[in-house]
Amino acid sequence: MATIDELKKIRAKKLEVIKKAGLNPYPQSVKRTHKIGEALKHFLELEQSKKELILAGRIRNLRIHGKATFFHLEDGTGKIQAFFRENRLGEEQYKFFLDNFDIGDFVEVRGALLETKTGEKTIEAADFKIWQNRSGLCPKNGMV
Repeated sequence: MATIDELKKIRAKKLEVIKKAGLNPYPQSVKRTHKIGEALKHFLELEQSKKELILAGRIRNLRIHGKATFFHLEDGTGKIQAFFRENRLGEEQYKFFLDNFDIGDFVEVRGALLETKTGEKTIEAADFKIWQNRSGLCPKNGMV
């Protein structure tokens, strides 16, 4: 298992890669259309509309299965599963996500809602952006 110092070096290296890619790792705001709790409350309506929405929150329990990745996205209002597929995001963008994002990072996910075969309420990502806040708190509601 890596030491805290080793983890800090890895995270610093990933931060540099993100900056070199021209991304702002500390944007001042997010463009979310719904808080996760709102999306869950209106899930059926939003799923049936197939309309894309933007959710933002912290990555929890990342699970990688080859060319598909699942994780829970959590804000102060709720938790939803996010589904990233290489053939939906593109090979380069999918690899960038896997190489540079970790559990605990904040991310903004754009996509449509769906329910998996196991009944898990999910947002299937069409795009994503880093969302990091120096304070470690979600800007709108102060929750982690």
